[in-house]
Amino acid sequence: METWGNWTFSKENEDLLAGVLNKFGSEQCSLDTPKKVFLSSLAASSKTVRVEISSSSSDDSDIDGDFNSVQTCFPKSNADASNVESKPTAAVVDDSELQPACIGAALGNFNDESSFLPSQPQVENPHENAIKQIVEMLNAGDYDAGELFSALQTERNNRKDVSEIIGDVWPEIVTDRARHGFCEALVQTDVRPQIICEDIYLPWFKTRESNLTGFVESLSKLIVHFSEYACKSLLVKLLIDKESILVKHLNWLVDIMQSLDQQHWCILLNEYLNHCDGLDQYQIPVLLHLVNNCQKSLNNDDAERLVGLCRNSAHEHSANRDFGLLLMSVIGAIDLSKFRSEMTTICGQLKGVSKFMIMKALKDTK
Repeated sequence: METWGNWTFSKENEDLLAGVLNKFGSEQCSLDTPKKVFLSSLAASSKTVRVEISSSSSDDSDIDGDFNSVQTCFPKSNADASNVESKPTAAVVDDSELQPACIGAALGNFNDESSFLPSQPQVENPHENAIKQIVEMLNAGDYDAGELFSALQTERNNRKDVSEIIGDVWPEIVTDRARHGFCEALVQTDVRPQIICEDIYLPWFKTRESNLTGFVESLSKLIVHFSEYACKSLLVKLLIDKESILVKHLNWLVDIMQSLDQQHWCILLNEYLNHCDGLDQYQIPVLLHLVNNCQKSLNNDDAERLVGLCRNSAHEHSANRDFGLLLMSVIGAIDLSKFRSEMTTICGQLKGVSKFMIMKALKDTK
């Protein structure tokens, strides 16, 4: 087994290491810490340790300081060990000088040291502190709106990407009230409607489908700030999904849209028609709600598309009462003078009660 004396160190660190080992090899080492015991053992156990003559103080506090410095030294390979002989030496420590007590203490205490490397101070992440502050305010429920806005605006200016802030804050919010407060603050900071809808309301809807009360209340209050995007994108996505709970509870759609005018209902209808290649059963009640709220506001293009969709689906739904109610609603929303002929043709394909109901509506409507 090769001893420590067969190793040499890089030029820039050799003098420093020699001075430290000189102190630990001397009798002035008090051996009052496990690290001192260990280095003293290294100094005493080598047959060829060369210790440079040093004028450094022998005080133990100097040993502590040199110990911290020497931790960055790394030995060279054995191939360079022969270069050691060319350097002057002042002392050689022999194995016989090793005190048994030092060996036992070194071996016993070395295992207790987790590392000779100094612990690195942890750098605080300013973003983490800002996110923590925002989350705590939201979850507390009694926050000052101005203070929340200020904290969010500051973090947005620092972070630039607001989607990152949402990604950090949103999973930590625990109540619907806090979720709404966060949405409200984002709206005040002029966040783009696409981010509000795609990063906030769409995930909210998907994760809280069993209880959408908070979602509906929040969206109904804030939709005025991004009404067109909500009608063209967000709400359409929630309505074209057959399994969507909003399709099963269309009264919630009315609550969401209550602060908007008929023109926004027409925008929503127009976008929804873009996704209707045919007319499935679940789409009939959705169209009925949309058309009812458009009333006489449909333009000719939307009216023509709607009448054409009904004409193509008339045979399939000829005995469907819901389809008959949709046709009644269409008659009330379009300029019948332009589409009376087509609506009469559709009526001819119906059966049962729906047929007589539509015939009466066409007759009574001038």
